[in-house]
Amino acid sequence: MVRTRRIIQKKEYQERLVAFIDILGFKEIVRKSERSSGSINLIYDSLKFLKGRETSSNWDLQFVEIEEDAQKRNMLGFNISERTNCTSFSDSIAVSVECDENNINESFSTLISNLSYVGATLMMKGILFRGGLTIGNVIHTPDGIIFGQGLIDAYQLESNSACYPRVLLSDNLIKKLNYPLESEKHSYPYHQYLKRFSDGSVGFHQMIYFEVLETWEEMSEKKLIQSLTKIKNTIIKGLDSSFETPRVFEKYLWLKKEYESLYIDEKNKPKIYELNENISGQNIHYSYTDKFYRNRNKSSR
Repeated sequence: MVRTRRIIQKKEYQERLVAFIDILGFKEIVRKSERSSGSINLIYDSLKFLKGRETSSNWDLQFVEIEEDAQKRNMLGFNISERTNCTSFSDSIAVSVECDENNINESFSTLISNLSYVGATLMMKGILFRGGLTIGNVIHTPDGIIFGQGLIDAYQLESNSACYPRVLLSDNLIKKLNYPLESEKHSYPYHQYLKRFSDGSVGFHQMIYFEVLETWEEMSEKKLIQSLTKIKNTIIKGLDSSFETPRVFEKYLWLKKEYESLYIDEKNKPKIYELNENISGQNIHYSYTDKFYRNRNKSSR
């Protein structure tokens, strides 16, 4: 009898870019789904979308190869599809990308452009997320197993520091990137996505996708306006549904301010009016003000 030896491949930690993303208010969405088929469909469609990101080929160059800063360089370093693993579980996803000091700026550019797309897609559905992005040691296999200090650090950044619907970078990651930008020749696509927020943290939010890709030929004026209208409606709905939860209201108010600060042609960015803006009475809903001005604009045409 011939016995065959089973070869066990040794698992070792790799230093990888690591993102941990969590859907905000998921418990409340699930609670509503018990009496609303629309909420059930929202949960299903959103989780199915995130589940689809487990296919590594979906982390492609579509949103980065159009950037001039990428075109000036060898696109090979930007291709992360064969170096990316993604694990979806419940209302969260963990993404990691194998990289080294020679391609970290390129790899991060493609990762952040894809995460921005994921964020924008979910927000148009009415889903907010927040997350943490770092670089650290993890084991992340194609079949979805992930563990290591890098994942712990990304999770803690999301849960302890992100606070608002945004994705924050760890200080460790910032130090390894070509950031802040010292000269234009050192610019990478990710520089367009990042900002330093008023509380000192560095990261991006779900709406930045539209600012970066406003001039993309596939982002027609009509498509941009339709997309931003959905974003606007998500914010207004959140503002109007948080009477009993001031902490939630604060998050949507933060989003409103970030939306208003987007560097997008004002004719393509539907306005979010202030509560009772130039309207008499005791209205308490942003949606009422929005409807008032939409009707007035229609009647003036």
